[in-house]
Amino acid sequence: MNPSPAPMVEHHKLTLGKQLGQGGQGTVHEVTNRKINEAAGDGWDVVYKEYGPAVLPALRADALASRAELIGELKAADAKWLCERTAWPAAVVQRHGHTCGFLMRAVPARFRFAFRNLGGATGTQRLASMEYLLNDDAYVAGIGLTISVRDRLALLGDLATMLSRLHGLGITVGDLSPKNLLFATAPHPECFLIDADAMRLRGDTVLPQAETPDWQIPDGEEKATCASDIYKLALLAVRLIARDQTATDPTVLTPVSPALAALARSSLDPDPVRRPTPAQWAETLAAAGTTASTVPASASATGRRIRRTPHAPGNLMPARTAPARNPAKPTSKAKPTSKTGAGFAASIAVVLVALLALAVTHSNGGDSGSTSESVSSAASDFPTVPDSTPTDLTFTDPDPTDLDPATSEPATSEPDTPSATPSPDAIAAAEVGSCFYDNGTSGRADLVATDCTDGAFKVVRIYSDTTDLSSCDDVTDSDESVSSVRHDRVLCLSYQSPGGTAYHADQGDCVYGSHGTGPWSTQTCQTGNFKVLAVYRGTSDHSKCDSWPHYNQWKRFGVASDSGLDVLLCLSMNYPDDAGYAKQNQCLFKSGSEQHATFTNVGSCAASNVVVTGRTSQYGARAFCGSYGWTTWRPSDFPALAYTVCWRPK
Repeated sequence: MNPSPAPMVEHHKLTLGKQLGQGGQGTVHEVTNRKINEAAGDGWDVVYKEYGPAVLPALRADALASRAELIGELKAADAKWLCERTAWPAAVVQRHGHTCGFLMRAVPARFRFAFRNLGGATGTQRLASMEYLLNDDAYVAGIGLTISVRDRLALLGDLATMLSRLHGLGITVGDLSPKNLLFATAPHPECFLIDADAMRLRGDTVLPQAETPDWQIPDGEEKATCASDIYKLALLAVRLIARDQTATDPTVLTPVSPALAALARSSLDPDPVRRPTPAQWAETLAAAGTTASTVPASASATGRRIRRTPHAPGNLMPARTAPARNPAKPTSKAKPTSKTGAGFAASIAVVLVALLALAVTHSNGGDSGSTSESVSSAASDFPTVPDSTPTDLTFTDPDPTDLDPATSEPATSEPDTPSATPSPDAIAAAEVGSCFYDNGTSGRADLVATDCTDGAFKVVRIYSDTTDLSSCDDVTDSDESVSSVRHDRVLCLSYQSPGGTAYHADQGDCVYGSHGTGPWSTQTCQTGNFKVLAVYRGTSDHSKCDSWPHYNQWKRFGVASDSGLDVLLCLSMNYPDDAGYAKQNQCLFKSGSEQHATFTNVGSCAASNVVVTGRTSQYGARAFCGSYGWTTWRPSDFPALAYTVCWRPK
């Protein structure tokens, strides 16, 4: 019997609500006239992810369809489990016969928590991203999370069990990192995987595999395999126990369990063949959990605070004390209703009927083909939703190259530390555009008014009637936030780097400057300048750039008064065409005349017409190519990045 075709929905039949997020892959929207799994009760809310025009050429529509078909191919128990524990695509959305996105269920409400703000008041509901747990105990407890060492081990054990089952279904996660992983501790510790369309199914991918910075597998290893998932599970175990975002030493696990430390060490083996299985992880974690502490960590005392740029991994602009200005983990707002439901249907028949039908609700009539392309919302906007309400769910769909303001902060922020009121008169008199030197320490601000010169902090936003430092999280180029209880004010400050505007560049921006000590500026991308591959804060270790594809230059902006404000850019030269990064034996498509030829990597040797026979970093090395054709180019300020590429017709 042939498998059922993938569930398909025409875009014009969707009634879209608010745009809930925007990222590197596209946008996410509410869907107000559709539910899935209605036979189980009120059904689950769904959201629509629309791929952006830039990624559509690389999108494999057949691979996306196979994901929607998978539920109908699985056994009842497997189908139920997959839909309960992942945001798996439920239906493909088409516009005029062409795939443009997909529908999926929302994230269950139990994978959220009531975030406690810096003043100690419980406010918004936020997605419980594993990123929150990669900070020390004082911070974690201070924001309202109650978690013990045993809980941490249980979450890792649940993830190991999930990986074992996913691998058995032919699914590998690939970009396994805290931003794609949600957690809950009640009624019991468990995980929920998002970004499911980026997973690999039976070796196929919807879009090219990407990895989160500081969560990459060894250079040259195949991405999104069972072995790569184990490697990243080991990294997560080390960092979750170390309460650190970039730790890699398995020794930190020894006090918890020597056997666990040994398992992590073997899981980080450069040879994928020698890595253990997720089942071995689950067994070892279960044993370690029996003796682990069940006492949750407590928060330290709170007071007036200054938040400084911390040491952080390079996930887009990680850590300007505020998150990146390119928010990209799309989120969905739950509707505050009191509907209740019975949960997932017990039989596969109900699963198939629910997922394939995607029935239209009676309370939201009409169709709409409109979409919004520019607005994003943070998870902090979500209302409180009881976990017993299956219709009031949220969905998030992160992109591997971007982070959302609501969930990137905890993974890149140091715990709040007490401080004295920072120069209260300066804060009271400050206006947008005012500039200050900060002569304070890492936990205490001391603002002194000055001209807006290099090394100063400029006030870019002021919030009154609050001392919540997270108010600055969405403010462009905010590097430091300072609050005063006396004046009930928050200042968002931007560091004025003598290194130029490139100091505030984001991943994907283009920059340029001299090879010496002169300033660098952000520019329109063009041949001869550099594209920003990654941005790291609080480090001068340019070896972090080594694993980025096409990396060939780094630029550091140091801050003598506060190394936490240091910026490291990993850069890639914008060559005239794809010959610039071509390797020997690579296929290219050559067009144009011999004197003005253009070489394009079309991704297929069958569609190419030349093969690269050699490459050298010397400019104009015609003799190097012998009788073969050749093309050469050299940037004036960076001659070491010159090339001569030799080619022959296919």
